[in-house]
This record gives sequence, C-alpha cells and structure tokens, in this order.
Amino acid sequence: MLSLMLAVGAAVAAVYVSLPAHPRARVAVVLGQVEPVSASEYLRRRLELFRRYFQGARGRAQARLNAIEALQALAGELRSGQPMRKAIPPALAGQAPHTCAAATWGGDVAQALQRDAHDRDIPLWRSVAACWQVSESSGAGLAAALDRLVVTARATEEVRVQLEAHLAAPRATARMLSLLPAMGIVLGMTLGGDPLGWLLGNPIGRVCLVAGVALTLLGLWWVRRIASKVERNL
Repeated sequence: MLSLMLAVGAAVAAVYVSLPAHPRARVAVVLGQVEPVSASEYLRRRLELFRRYFQGARGRAQARLNAIEALQALAGELRSGQPMRKAIPPALAGQAPHTCAAATWGGDVAQALQRDAHDRDIPLWRSVAACWQVSESSGAGLAAALDRLVVTARATEEVRVQLEAHLAAPRATARMLSLLPAMGIVLGMTLGGDPLGWLLGNPIGRVCLVAGVALTLLGLWWVRRIASKVERNL
C-alpha cells in the first residue's frame, strides 16, 4: 500500500513538473492550444520558479525595493536630459536584464519590461511598460510618470510590511499546529507506548501515517497559499 501511494505521488509530481506553472497554461498545453517551448527556455523558467520559491518573503521584498530604487534612478536619468533608451542601461542594470538588452540593441522595450516583470515576479515593470508605451506613442513626459510610480510603489510596500506583520500570527499558528502530531508521538513514547511501532509496523498505521503527513503538508500549503494570494493582490 505504501509503495503504491509513493508511486502515485511520484507520477503526479512528474506530471506537475512537466507542465507550466500557471493552471491556464497547463490546460492550454494539454489541449494543444499553445506550442511547447524549447528545452532551454523551459529549463530557464523552471529554474526561475525554484529561485522564487527558495528566495523567501524577505528576498522578494528586497527585490521589489531594489526595483523601486532602480526606477527612481531611471527617472533621475531622464530628468537630467538623457534620451529614453540611453537612460535605461545605467539605471536598470542588474534589475531588468531583458529591458537593458532591448534598449541597447533597439528592441521592443515595453515587451522586454513585461518579460522582466514575469521572470523576476515584479509587477512594477508592467506599470513601467504601460508608461513607456504611452510616452512613445503620445510624447508624454516619462520622468513625471515614473516619479508617480515610485511614490505609489513605496506606499504599497509600506502597506505590505504592515500586512506581513498581521499575517505573522496565522503563519506561526499553522507551524505550531503542524508540530502537534509529532509532539503527540513523543508524548506517547514517554508514557511507555509504542506509537512509532504501530505507525510503521501496522498496515492501518502506515495508512494513518501517510494520510496524517499529507494532510499536515496540505494545511501548511493552504495557509501559505492564502497569505501569498493576499500579498499578490496589493
């Protein structure tokens, strides 16, 4: 029974890894509505997903702050009289590589900003892309629009910090509750019982162990998903 459940879990994990991260994109691939990406592009996207996962909340917050500082530097370059494309590489170096390449080699800057927003998980670059498109088509001043974006982004980060403080308690509670089963096993062993022997040596015990671990991980993932969804809505 245990080996069968492990085999099923491995098969599900293999299917999950082989498909895109977004649910709609997975459905589109399964239905044949989109063309599969190249192996190198697929590997790059998967590595980026792993990087985001292990980066943690602090790393993502620091990346957003770095993007805001880079955007402020770009606005400063534009106010000093630099042309739009020449102002991008010195201001956004290290923060938006696709955008810097597009500005240097005459590519589509707005599309490159959208790509950097997706790859780096920084929605701020999408707003910059919209401002860039408006500025290119209508000739409107880009520096003033970027200044307003910087002010709005800093206010959003302040709200996000307050939200993180409010979400700390539910997250800590979820972690503590996930440790209660292990504490129960330790308590049973101290009282002279053999809960581990029953869990590992009895077929029903193994089923209970696998189900308990799965439900515990599901609960932790659900709390993390709720908190992440609230953060993304900012």
